[in-house]
Amino acid sequence: MEKGIKKNEALLWLGSWTSKFGNIVFDYANSISIVSFFAGKPIVLALYQSSETIIQIIFNLVGGVKADNGNRKRLVVITDLLAALICFVLSFLVDSGRMAMAIIAANALLALVYAFNSPTYKSLVREMIYKDRIGFFNSIAHAGSEIIGITGPILSVGLVAVIGTRGALLFDAMTFLVSALLECCLVRVTDALSKGKSSNNVFTDIIEGIKYLVSKKQIFFLVILSALVNFFLAGYNLLLPYTDVMYKGVFDNFYSKALAMEAAGGILGSIVISKAADRFKDNVYIMILFLSGTGIAMLAEPIIAPLQNMYLCLIPFAIFGISLTVFNIIFMSHVQVSVDENFLGRVFSIIFTVAVLFMPVGSFSFSAFVDAKSVGSFAIVGGGIVILSLMSIFILKAIERRNG
Repeated sequence: MEKGIKKNEALLWLGSWTSKFGNIVFDYANSISIVSFFAGKPIVLALYQSSETIIQIIFNLVGGVKADNGNRKRLVVITDLLAALICFVLSFLVDSGRMAMAIIAANALLALVYAFNSPTYKSLVREMIYKDRIGFFNSIAHAGSEIIGITGPILSVGLVAVIGTRGALLFDAMTFLVSALLECCLVRVTDALSKGKSSNNVFTDIIEGIKYLVSKKQIFFLVILSALVNFFLAGYNLLLPYTDVMYKGVFDNFYSKALAMEAAGGILGSIVISKAADRFKDNVYIMILFLSGTGIAMLAEPIIAPLQNMYLCLIPFAIFGISLTVFNIIFMSHVQVSVDENFLGRVFSIIFTVAVLFMPVGSFSFSAFVDAKSVGSFAIVGGGIVILSLMSIFILKAIERRNG
């Protein structure tokens, strides 16, 4: 039994890491092509980047319904095979006269494919990994994902330089094909799921999923809290590239160093929590504690900045990475274990959709009302997250007192 568990874990890890690397190479190769051929038309790159978000908002919920009503393993395999086919076909169109249209269409199609793949993959973990190992599984999966996030762009540069854009896209096709083949070898370790009745109406099924989520008050509370925090995280993502301007004349290339420290924190957080994630996955207060850690880290940045010590100034970004990673791992593990398997896909699709919706709202709000060139702006991000965390604790305590 133990060997079977480890085999599934390894297959899921390798499959997700391979797909992630393929996505990084895909984005880099296409972005380079667009910038090279349409240097004077930034609208082309904007269309390429925005198409993915729009597709996700529209189809994430539909993907969740399909994940709950179909065979999850088969759906994950099929979506990876479709991703491989899209990359393969695109590789023959990159030098054509309609290259821009082909790249934008391919990116939109991949976003559509992953609107179905993402909630299905998250739901599939429940079927393939025993409950008492889900936290450990998510920790290692996240650590590997962070490492690929660091090394992927660097490797993409070398890959495109050696084999060109067409070769890189063919390489992408191969990575998605490998993921599909690995997923074919998965063996369910829990009892076969007894599917609930489907209404055969996507919108009715989505509404049922929303009603179910609302009935699970603890998870619904965490989803709302995460959505509100995402508003401030969008501000963080907006401000982070401006750290090169904030520290101009003081530190060189601070942005890249901050990214590296955040990623290193993510890896460290994944490793540290790997042994404890399954023990904490039902503790809402621990989740909120780590979520508040991201805010405290950002509140610290403007206080440390006047010291003009680069190493001290980078520490908050490492703490931010640790805190956010640990929260995400425990929260996802909690959802995967606590939610009725018949609703897992829809619950994850709602979580992803809400996250996508709040990010652009936060980005536009911070760009309009916050000074992106001032390090003090990080205090607004940190303060907002800390206030939300404290409010959520008071609300939870009040609910507990009312329920006796």
